[in-house]
Amino acid sequence: MTVLTTLINLCAAFICVVCLACCFRVTLVEAAPVFLCALVFVLYLLAMIHHLSWIDWIALALVAAFAVWIAGRPKEVRADFLQGCVRDMTSASFITAVLLSAAVALLASAKVVTWWDDINFWAADLKSLYFLDGFAGKYGNVAPEFGDYPPGAQLIKWWFLHTFSGTFSEGCAFVGYYLMNLAFLFPLLRRMKERNVLLMFLMAAALWLFPSIVEVYGYSGFCADLTMACIYGGFLLAVTDSETPSGLFYYGRLALYLALLVLVKSMGFVWALFGLIFFALYRRCERREGRPESAAATGAGRLPGLLVAAAPLVSGGSWLLFCLLMRRVARTTATAVKYMTTDEYGISGYAGEFARAFAEAFLRLPLHKERGIAIDLTPLGLYLGICLIVALFWKLRILSDRTGRLVLCFSVVSGALFYAVIFLAHVTIFATETQYLEASGMISSIERYGAPFTLGTLILLAGIWAERGERVAAAGRLPAFLQKNAVWLSFILFVALTAGYGAGYDGLIGYRDRTEEDLAQRASMIGEDEAAFLDAVRVLDGGKSTRVCYLRRGDAPRWVNNSYTAYEASPVSVVFQSVNLDDAPTEWMVGEIRASHAAYLYVEETDADAGAVFDALMRDGQFSCGVLYAVMDDGANMQLTPVS
Repeated sequence: MTVLTTLINLCAAFICVVCLACCFRVTLVEAAPVFLCALVFVLYLLAMIHHLSWIDWIALALVAAFAVWIAGRPKEVRADFLQGCVRDMTSASFITAVLLSAAVALLASAKVVTWWDDINFWAADLKSLYFLDGFAGKYGNVAPEFGDYPPGAQLIKWWFLHTFSGTFSEGCAFVGYYLMNLAFLFPLLRRMKERNVLLMFLMAAALWLFPSIVEVYGYSGFCADLTMACIYGGFLLAVTDSETPSGLFYYGRLALYLALLVLVKSMGFVWALFGLIFFALYRRCERREGRPESAAATGAGRLPGLLVAAAPLVSGGSWLLFCLLMRRVARTTATAVKYMTTDEYGISGYAGEFARAFAEAFLRLPLHKERGIAIDLTPLGLYLGICLIVALFWKLRILSDRTGRLVLCFSVVSGALFYAVIFLAHVTIFATETQYLEASGMISSIERYGAPFTLGTLILLAGIWAERGERVAAAGRLPAFLQKNAVWLSFILFVALTAGYGAGYDGLIGYRDRTEEDLAQRASMIGEDEAAFLDAVRVLDGGKSTRVCYLRRGDAPRWVNNSYTAYEASPVSVVFQSVNLDDAPTEWMVGEIRASHAAYLYVEETDADAGAVFDALMRDGQFSCGVLYAVMDDGANMQLTPVS
C-alpha cells in the first residue's frame, strides 16, 4: 500500500504544479511553493477532523479528474499541453530544483532528532500528528508547555512521512522540512535558461548553502524561524513581481504566503505585518511611478489587497480559536500575556548584562559558528551590507528612485525594529534564560530569531538581482558565457564567500558520523524509572488522544529526562509532577490530578507510603506504584482502576 500511496500522492502533486504553471503561465519553480501552501491548508482542514489520511482519496480524485479531462480534450490541445509540460520540465530552473531536491532526499533520509527544541516540541508533536491522524483532542497535546505552537510546517513533514514512509521516520521528516524551506527559494531560479550541467550543480549547491550565511540551526533541527524566513522572503519577492501574467496568481500567492506564515510560528504575525506594510508601500510606489498596468494593479479596487491582509487573520485566528477550544496554551504565551496585563513581572534585573552581551554579539561575533573561507558576517556587518547592496542597486538603476528609497528605508527600519524586539524579549519573556548573559549565547539567539529579517531580506535582494541584473551584465564587456550567466555566477560567488560550509555539510553528510553517538545519548536519557513508565503506557491505544499524569519522586529535578520521556511516549500526552508523597494529603493530590486533566495516573517507585495517599481512591484493592491507573472522576469523587 505504501508504494501505491507514494505514486498517487506524487502524481497528484505533480499534476497540481503543472496545472498551476500552465493555467497562470508561470514556471514550475514558481508554481511549486503555491501548491505547497495550498497542500498545507487542505491538510490543516483534514487534521481538524482527525482524517489526515483522507489526502490519499483526494489525491486519487485529482488524478482521476485530470485523466478524464485530458482524455476529453481535442488532440491538438493535448499535444500543446504535453509540449508545454516537456518544455517546462526540461528548463534549467526545473532541472536545478529537481537536482537539489533529489540530493536532499537521498542524503538527509538517515537524520535523527537531536536538537533540544525538537525533542521538546517539534518532533514530539509531529509524532503525535502521525499516529493520531490529526490534531490531538482536548487536553491531549503531547507538549503542554508549547500547546499553541502552529502546525504549518508539521503538516508538510507529515505529508512526506505518509507519502514516502510506512513508519515514523525522523529522516523522512527532515526531508520534508528541508524541501519545504527550499520550495520558497526555487522562484529565484525562474530566469535561469542556460542548461549547463556545472552551472546548474553550482546553483543547486548555492541555494542549499544560502541560508547558512545567517542561520545554522535549520540544518540540524526543525527550526521554525528558518521556515518563516524563507516564506517571508518569498513574500517580499512576490510583491515585487510585476510581470506575473495573472492578477489572480499575484494576489492569491501573496495571500497564501501570509496565511501560511502565521501557521509556522506565532511570531509569524509580526512578519506578516511587516510584509503587509511593504506590500502597501510598494504598490503605492508603482502607482506613483505610472505603472498601473502591471499585474500588481489588475485587481478591482482595493478588494484584492484587503483579501491579502485578511488571509493571515483568518488562518491564524482559526488556529487560536482551535487552541482555545482544545485548551492548548504555551508557557511563553502565558508569560507574555502576564507581562502585558499585570505588573507581576518587570524588566529583568540582569538588563545591563543582557545589554552588554547583545552589544558584543551584535558588533563582533559572526552569524555562523565556524570560520568561513572568506567573510564572517556579524549582525551589524550584514545589516550594513544589506544597506550597501540596496544602494548599489539604486546606483546601477536596478531599482528606480522611489523603489530604491522604499527598499532601503524598509530594510533599515524593519531590521532595527526587530533587533529591538529580540533584545526586549530577552530582558522580559526570556529573562530567566541565563545562557544569553554571555555573548556566545546571545549571538545564537540573534542569529535564529533574526533569520526572517536577515535571510528574508537577502532573498528579496537576490530575487531583484536575478530578475533585473541581466541588463547590468549586458552593459559590460564580458565573454559571451560570462555575460549570459553573470547573474548566477555572482550569486554563486556571494554565497561561496559568506556561507557557513560546516552547517551545510553537516546537514546532509556530516551528521552520519555522529548518528550512533546521538542515538546512544538519547537512550541514556531514559533511565530505569522512565523505561518502566514507557512500558506501562504501551497498553494505551496509540491512535487515540489521551493524557497521563506521571508522578515522580521529588528527590531531584529531572526535567531533561522528562522531555526525552515525553518524546518517546508520544502520541500519549504526559504531564510530569515531582511530589514528596510523605507530605501529600489525599485531597491535595486529587486536586493536582484534576488540574492535570489526565485520564490516567502513573506513580513511579518510591520509598514513601503511596498507599496512605491513594488507597482511599482505589475502586478495588490496594494501590501500587509502577502501575498505570485509569482515572474516573465525576467532579465530586475520584476513583482509580488498574489498566490491565
